[in-house]
Amino acid sequence: MNVAITGASGHIGAAVCRHLVTEGHNVRIFVRQPCLGLQHLPLEPVLGDLQDPDSLDRLCAGAQMVFHLAGQISIGSIPEQRLQEINVDGTRRVIAACRKQGVQRLVHFSSAHAYAVVPRHLPFDESAPPATAFPYERSKANAQALVLAANQPGALETVCLNPTAVLGPWDTKPSLQGKMLLDLWQGKIPVLTPGGYDWVDNRDVAQAAVAAMTQAIPGEAYLLSGHYARILDIAAMLGHITGRRMPTRSVPFWLLHALVPAVAAWSRLSGTEPLFTRESIAHVQGGHPKVSHAKATQQLQYQPRPLEETLRDTWDWLHSYWIKSKS
Repeated sequence: MNVAITGASGHIGAAVCRHLVTEGHNVRIFVRQPCLGLQHLPLEPVLGDLQDPDSLDRLCAGAQMVFHLAGQISIGSIPEQRLQEINVDGTRRVIAACRKQGVQRLVHFSSAHAYAVVPRHLPFDESAPPATAFPYERSKANAQALVLAANQPGALETVCLNPTAVLGPWDTKPSLQGKMLLDLWQGKIPVLTPGGYDWVDNRDVAQAAVAAMTQAIPGEAYLLSGHYARILDIAAMLGHITGRRMPTRSVPFWLLHALVPAVAAWSRLSGTEPLFTRESIAHVQGGHPKVSHAKATQQLQYQPRPLEETLRDTWDWLHSYWIKSKS
């Protein structure tokens, strides 16, 4: 099958490309510049931008299937207007290109953050309401609504996938999660936040994405969760894997919230990313321990691997790419 992908150079995109190539599909990728992490794969690059409809037409021409992964992730430092331009308006242009070029199915990568926080004593599934609390969450919820509303059986079929916090190999940017692991190993994080999150392997997400090409029900969304773990647990597992001493203390949430203005001010002065923001604190404070992947398991045969395996493979790749090769 002829498949086109936006966001191929990202953490999930790299895994999806590899899975598609292994399955024997012809893969065309949408990139703003040549991507070193994918250069050895048999991929057809199309240079372009989500704000350029002509380049999206070139990407989608002749494709039966489009995966839309391109987007902007933010934990509070990017203006909402910019998030809407990339995550919502960009998705609108992808939908238009798919319709114009006669694409059969669009699989859109949303996020678990497209859903509002559910009380921790209740299961978190696809019936949760759309998120409204933060700019990034609103942009993902709005984009998902666009995609699902665009579903037209017999014309363009649309599906949304909603992964939780992603770990795994091929993290060339690195992602927020990858940077956290590298910072922990390098001793840049002396104390941790309480709370935790659901963690999922990008290879398992990619497998679900390929299954969604034929098995997902058009007009439906699927949560792709893995395993819940506290940040303290992640640090302890990383310490066991690497042999490095890891922080074992956490700062109370009330103190973290009080420190947000000072951390933001230092970030502006130093020109660096803030160590934490009000939004990132809310994510781990509200991290749900029971994110259900029952729907994906039933319809896409989705089965997340053990978290310990994911973390070990993630670290092996990060160490090889970011530490060993740079030394």
